[in-house]
Amino acid sequence: MPIIEGKLERSASFAEAANRFLDRVGEWIDACMAAFAEGAPSDAPDQFSCMAAWEPYLRARPRPDVLAFLAARRDAAAAVFTATGMWRHGYWTMQDVAGGVEYFDVFLRSLARLQTDAAQTPRQVLDGALTRSQVLDAAEHFGNWSADVPPWYDARIGLFLSDYLGADGIRAQSRLCNLPEHLRGIRLCLLAHSLGGGDEYLRLSRDYAGLWADALLRREELPVGLSASGPCWTLDKELQEVYRPRRENGGHWATSLDRAENILAAGGVDVFLELWACTGEARFLAASERVLDVLTPQLSDPDAGVVAAALRAYRRAGGLRRYDTVLSSALGSLAPSEIHTIGLQPYVIRLTRLSGAGKQADMPIWFENLHLRRHSPLLLAAAAEVVEDAALAALALDIARIYFELACEALPDGRYHGGANTIGAVARGHRRDNGAGVVTAALGPLLEAFGPL
Repeated sequence: MPIIEGKLERSASFAEAANRFLDRVGEWIDACMAAFAEGAPSDAPDQFSCMAAWEPYLRARPRPDVLAFLAARRDAAAAVFTATGMWRHGYWTMQDVAGGVEYFDVFLRSLARLQTDAAQTPRQVLDGALTRSQVLDAAEHFGNWSADVPPWYDARIGLFLSDYLGADGIRAQSRLCNLPEHLRGIRLCLLAHSLGGGDEYLRLSRDYAGLWADALLRREELPVGLSASGPCWTLDKELQEVYRPRRENGGHWATSLDRAENILAAGGVDVFLELWACTGEARFLAASERVLDVLTPQLSDPDAGVVAAALRAYRRAGGLRRYDTVLSSALGSLAPSEIHTIGLQPYVIRLTRLSGAGKQADMPIWFENLHLRRHSPLLLAAAAEVVEDAALAALALDIARIYFELACEALPDGRYHGGANTIGAVARGHRRDNGAGVVTAALGPLLEAFGPL
């Protein structure tokens, strides 16, 4: 497919840039509501994950009709998946841990935050209670707190018994090794705890993520996974064969960068930062820094906007400034004011995912002035926050908006496919981006930093 281009028109102010972007996101939301309402939810979590990208818009422009639509899709999901037998006892009957938690940890997390902010009527309060109920019904299985579901977790060795888990139990593996994907389940447990779940959720999260934190701090080499005998520093041929078949867009293991990227993509840095905030244990903060220190050289790669977003999350976790100089220095080799056009070449075919942060096999190619891009709008957004530059923030939003508009012109919305070639992936990030897209990691954070409008 040929390259399509969009002309970059500079806004006169941050407020103008933000409102232009918000207008465009609102148009996408209206189109999605019209399209998604046509049928019952499918078992692909992507339709729900792309709706999580609506959160920054709804924070800036509250709309009861959209919130009601999201709540209705939540209720339809529970009804349809339970009636068809895909769910039992609030969770999939069998699913890999990464895909299994996505609906709960991504979509319901976003909805819960919106409903907490907007709970001003009895109906909205009820909606929040139903969201919380779905989260707790799913999360309770990670700690074996339901007698109706076979155990997933072995407290004696501190590991999950498989990476395929469900209400039917586990899918047996020839060798037990927990990879970073299991940290996604811990993210769900921490969400349950934040919504009023018992202290057992925090204890499990502390115990399990503590094994990862201790392994990260043990030696120079980063761990690949956890086994019953301790951290795994390599994956032997047998284990590589176990995990390779479904990982063409998954993690690599060869280098420290690969291993750090796996932890970031699985939400591990977020887990460590939240546990540091909840427990005050220094090892969790140190573990997050261990991962981020390996990833910071990736800031020069325009695909690695997820790293800039992670450094912002670290910065906001208690006023931490360790990476401020790294972010501001990254601007030194860039010239965003020289960008006149943004181009998109969608549907690029690669045999496998490239090594590095923010990579996915089917990700499109982006251009600036008809040359391969040098700038990540996510990096520009994070750096603008650090240097407190409203003009740079406005330019970052203008660039990010063109990305979004080109995606809306050339790509499907993403409800049926979780690849990088979707509007949802550009807005919220694809599955290696840990929720970092042009809406969620540029528009949303900059509205918080430079708003209100």
